[in-house]
Amino acid sequence: MLSRIPQTRLLLYFMCLGLVPIAIVSVWFMSKEEKVHGLKVAIEEMQQKAVILEKKQAQNIAVRNHYKDVDHFYIDKYLETLTFLEPEVESLHKVTNNKNYVEDEQIKKRLEFLSGSNNTLVFSEGVVETAPSFQETTETLVHPVEINVSDLQNILAKVEGVDIGSFHPGPNRPQLMILDFKLDKKSITEKNEVFTLNMKLLKREYS
Repeated sequence: MLSRIPQTRLLLYFMCLGLVPIAIVSVWFMSKEEKVHGLKVAIEEMQQKAVILEKKQAQNIAVRNHYKDVDHFYIDKYLETLTFLEPEVESLHKVTNNKNYVEDEQIKKRLEFLSGSNNTLVFSEGVVETAPSFQETTETLVHPVEINVSDLQNILAKVEGVDIGSFHPGPNRPQLMILDFKLDKKSITEKNEVFTLNMKLLKREYS
């Protein structure tokens, strides 16, 4: 039967048959190359994830080391002991101590409010959430307080752990994060700019 096929066509057939193994090898090689490429991409992704994880772990270790020896009573010592609106308090004392002062119920109530516990930071501790390496406590202000700009700077310096103007954070500060912060302007007199502050904090302590 092969004798009936012209030699040129027969030669062409053999050439085509000779290309079949090459084509098979080429397809096999391409599939293997795709697998190798996919494996290389997967390895690179794993390496990137490992680098990111290592950085996160390094950051977590640094944070834990930074907050290792904190004062559990920091809020009690450095926030709840703050006094506010001292210029106004001094001014009211001068008025009431003046020999010509006639008792005024409004001035008396204002002075009592600013000098008493009703205008100090008092935080209520929420439920303590415990994790493997730290515990978190929500600290909610029991009642709003009236403050001025200097008082606000002092509070934020103590909470954020940074110097603000002439105010500084206290030592051994735990990690404090502001969850809620509301500041409303309250006009008392033209000389004193007064704000009403309400806030909620998250205290995180590492074990």
